[in-house]
Amino acid sequence: MKVFLGYFLIALSNNAFSQTGVDTLFKNAGITGVQILHIKNGKAHQYNYGKANAGEAQRITSTSVFQAASLSKPVLAYITLRMVDKKILNLDTPLYRYYKYDRIKTDTAAQRITARMVLHHLTGLPNWAANPMTREWSTSVLQTKKIPGTQWSYSGEGFMFLQLAIENLLQQSLEAIAKKEVFIPLKMRWSSFLWKESFENRGVYGHNKDGEVTGRTQFFLPAGAYSLLTTATDYSLFVQALISGKGLSKQNKELLMNDTVYVSGNKVDSTEAAKYISWGLGFGIQHNEKGKAIWHWGDNGDFKCFFMANPITKESLVYFTNSEKGLSAMPGVLNYFFGAQHWWALKWLNVAF
Repeated sequence: MKVFLGYFLIALSNNAFSQTGVDTLFKNAGITGVQILHIKNGKAHQYNYGKANAGEAQRITSTSVFQAASLSKPVLAYITLRMVDKKILNLDTPLYRYYKYDRIKTDTAAQRITARMVLHHLTGLPNWAANPMTREWSTSVLQTKKIPGTQWSYSGEGFMFLQLAIENLLQQSLEAIAKKEVFIPLKMRWSSFLWKESFENRGVYGHNKDGEVTGRTQFFLPAGAYSLLTTATDYSLFVQALISGKGLSKQNKELLMNDTVYVSGNKVDSTEAAKYISWGLGFGIQHNEKGKAIWHWGDNGDFKCFFMANPITKESLVYFTNSEKGLSAMPGVLNYFFGAQHWWALKWLNVAF
């Protein structure tokens, strides 16, 4: 991962929004397009910057649809807890009992993986055994690299296993399940795990580090690990539901914020930051001088995104970009909207990924 640029808008306070100042931040970082939704004290502020396609005139608007990349994972985590509340799934039952996953039929360790291990990233599976955006992925060999349940290790493969188990239990696709459990109840009008015709004039294009257009992927399968298409407004509705426990039982609301594991620093430089990062049921948790905040990042290469939210104050920020350089401006963005503090999540992310 590229080193984050240390932008900090000294002249701008968290209470005095400056369109020009934030425009300068993204222009200096070389980011093509940005969509932000910031909620504080119950009030939402929408911010849009740049273009949907560098070679065309269309500007980013509040209804421009972005790839949410790994911000898909917290949505699948929320669906999982909804299934637990309905007694369709148990967090500690091996997923192999729900779905005989052909890719792990010879790996007895993988057959012990549970939903809780997936959400905590304790599956022992690699992030990806093959490129998940190709059809060859579904038949690639998948094997555990570590003993399940013993060590934190980020895995998109684990989330796909969980998705397949839930789909098998309900005999429905993730898209249909997400509509019923998330998109319709939370009024997420412009959200889908699959490309829709209505996105044709709203879907933004990705851009590489040189600002060149790379296109927009129309995913061939709904993927709870990376294929969510949405807007910052829609995803903010989800984040606010997440931190309030909306749609979850009291027990699972408590689990969501308090059932955590600490990540381990696999590199010397990440040791200090790792002490302040834990992982909940589907998202990261940062502990700093301002308290606890939940967060996650997304990286589909030419689309980068991030969210952070305080479960006590209910302040949240959702940030989408259509640029390979999208995360480089995050220190400045977080300082601007939340006020300067230690961003352990960014420091850890910069080293660990």
